[in-house]
Amino acid sequence: MLPKPIVAAALAAFLSTGCAVGPDYVRPDIAMPQRFQGQSAVEQRHAAAEAELATWWTGFGDPQLTRFVTLALAQNLDLAQAAARVAQARAGLGAANAALLPSGNVTGQAARVYQSVETPLGRVLNSTPGFDRHGNDYEADFNASWELDVFGGLRRGREAALADYQASEAAAVASRLAVAAQTADLYITIRGLQGRLKVARHQVQTEQDLLSTINLLYGKGLAAELQVRQAEGALAQVRATVPVFEAALDAAMNALDVMLGSPPGTYRAELLDGGDVPAAPRIAATGTPGELLRRRPDLIVAERRLAASCGVERAHRRGHCRVLPEVLAERVDR
Repeated sequence: MLPKPIVAAALAAFLSTGCAVGPDYVRPDIAMPQRFQGQSAVEQRHAAAEAELATWWTGFGDPQLTRFVTLALAQNLDLAQAAARVAQARAGLGAANAALLPSGNVTGQAARVYQSVETPLGRVLNSTPGFDRHGNDYEADFNASWELDVFGGLRRGREAALADYQASEAAAVASRLAVAAQTADLYITIRGLQGRLKVARHQVQTEQDLLSTINLLYGKGLAAELQVRQAEGALAQVRATVPVFEAALDAAMNALDVMLGSPPGTYRAELLDGGDVPAAPRIAATGTPGELLRRRPDLIVAERRLAASCGVERAHRRGHCRVLPEVLAERVDR
C-alpha cells in the first residue's frame, strides 16, 4: 500500500496535468528588418504637418473631408455589423466564463389542497378527530450542477472565447480603418476628377478658339486644309474625354454616398462647388517594420483566431465530469 503523501502527490499531478490538456498557444517569432526600404527619403520629404494615427484624415487639413469621414464612421452599415459581431463575441466570452462556475435552479410552488373522503386515505383520515379536509401544500426544489474542469476543456474554451472576442475587436478596428480610408480615397478621387474635368473643359474651349482661328486663316488662304483637319481632330479628341470624366465623377459621388450609408445623390450638392485636392500630411513615425505589422488589425485577427483554435478540440475529447446535487422539500399544513 502506497503512503498517503505519495497518493496525494500523484493525484495532484494527475489533476494539474489534466487541466493542461491541449497545447498552449505560443505566438510565432518572425525576424523582421529594423528599417523600411527607402525610409531615409521618406523622412526627408516635405509635406503638411504630421497627423495623429487615430485621426489621420485630419492631417489633410480639409474640413469637408473630415466631416465625410466622421459621417462614414457614424453611419456606415459595415461598421454597425462589425459592432454587432463584437457584442456577440462579448456574450460568448461571458458564457465561457460562466461555464466555469456552478449553476443552479430554484423552484417553488404553493397550492390549496382538498382531501376527498371517498378515497381509502380519505376514509381513514375522516375518522381521525380534528381532521380538516382542507389544507396548504408547499413545495421547494433546488438543483445545481457544476462541471469540474478536470481535463481543461472549459479553461481552453474560455481562452478560445477570449481570443475570439479579441479577434472581433481587431476586425472592428480593421473595418473602421477601411471605411475611413475608402471614404478619404473617394473624396480625393472626386476632387481629382473635378480638377481634371475643369482642365478638360478649358482645353475644349482652347481647341475651339484655335479651330476658329485656323478656319479664319484658311478662308484667307493663309492656312492649309490639313491644318484645319488637324485642329478638328484635336478638338474631337479633347471633347471625348469630358463624358469619361463626368461618368467617373458621378460613379465616385454615388460610391461616397453609399459609403456614408445614404442614397446616391444625397451629398452631391455639397461636392459640386469643387475644391482642390488636399495636400497629404507627413507620414507619422511607425517604428520598425515588425512593430507596424503587429499593429495591423487584419494580422491581429488572424493571430487571435489561431490562438482560439489551439487546444480546444483536443481538450473536449477527453470528456467531462459533472456534479448534479438536488434537494427537494415539501410541507403540507392542515
